[in-house]
Amino acid sequence: MALRLLAIDPDTQGGNCLAVHLDEDTGDILFQGWTEAAPQVLAEAEKNSPLAPHESLVRFPAWMRETILEALRDDAET
Repeated sequence: MALRLLAIDPDTQGGNCLAVHLDEDTGDILFQGWTEAAPQVLAEAEKNSPLAPHESLVRFPAWMRETILEALRDDAET
């Protein structure tokens, strides 16, 4: 498996960063972010799509939105 970094928190200082990776073998996208643990948020999300035991909800702050979208657009163009 080869992971390619698509986007990373532009204000990162080198560790424990919000990031988006691409699995070059499968095309899958992997998100590294904050695991959402607030019961009220999880309950609200599960109204739309129940979480399986092997799934988690990952939160990215709004200021990462453009970075993620730009990385996905750039990857789609290559």
